[in-house]
Amino acid sequence: MAENQEERNSQIFEHVWDTAISRIDNLTKDDTERKFLKSLVMGGTVAAETVVNNTSARRYWGDGNEGWANEISQLFSFLLLSQCYRWVSEKPGEMNQIVPKEVSATKLIYAFNTEPEQSLDDFMRFDQQYNYDIEKKPHLVHTASFLLARICEIAGHKCVDWKKVKFPVAELTNLVKKGAFIDSEPIRSQDDISAVTNAIAAGIQAMNKYHESN
Repeated sequence: MAENQEERNSQIFEHVWDTAISRIDNLTKDDTERKFLKSLVMGGTVAAETVVNNTSARRYWGDGNEGWANEISQLFSFLLLSQCYRWVSEKPGEMNQIVPKEVSATKLIYAFNTEPEQSLDDFMRFDQQYNYDIEKKPHLVHTASFLLARICEIAGHKCVDWKKVKFPVAELTNLVKKGAFIDSEPIRSQDDISAVTNAIAAGIQAMNKYHESN
């Protein structure tokens, strides 16, 4: 990707961040909740920008636009929300003290100002797949593949018929038999899969850094 396009992407995602956190400021007066939601958005925008810059999904991105960046950032913020709730679930008694994750997901939808039904579908799908992969697989190949599919779809190129997919997915080969893939080419590159998993790690790091320093 050309350097000037990466600079443009940086500006787009920076504006997504600024807009989302301003909505969070209007959403709640609770400082702890504000910091939590903002840290998710920080990690989500970092991960989203990293994926757009470093995977072949950028072929559909073109010059980019803020609407797409907003949806992709929300997608990764949802994933980080799932990770946070996994951490909490590993601490005895902690789950009784926090709100259901669906409530936090709804607040992220408000922060990004996206279409609620589609956004909740995204959250439920990726929450199930991410947790399944963490527990059952030594990798995040399936989560990463579906993330790439959704990113391409946001940018106008449909890869998966989601109506034929039941989450969580144990094996992608089962979806081939069901005819769920409209175009699998953009989501099967090992380099892209690695780039997505690296982006998730970068998002987690950015989220934790923001939460610790604010």
